[in-house]
Amino acid sequence: MKALKMALAASLMAGTLAVSTAPAGAAVCVRCGPVVGSSISSSTVWWIMACPAGIVTAAMAKNWRRHKELTAPEAWTCGLQYWWNEATGRYGR
Repeated sequence: MKALKMALAASLMAGTLAVSTAPAGAAVCVRCGPVVGSSISSSTVWWIMACPAGIVTAAMAKNWRRHKELTAPEAWTCGLQYWWNEATGRYGR
């Protein structure tokens, strides 16, 4: 548990330092009118970030509750199958 806390703290610090050392005008991007030629939607970007987060969250929860790893189908569904199994009582209490 201590290693997990240290890893989370290190990642938080690394992200904070990366943002704080960026040039002042680097994050400013102003576009007027429609964006032409974009092939990726905003929902795709959220799934790219949400799916790994769901897998990690489900894996940590299953390890904490059941002391087991996620199965392949649970990971393929971004952790949703694990939460479904917990909610329906498939694992039992």
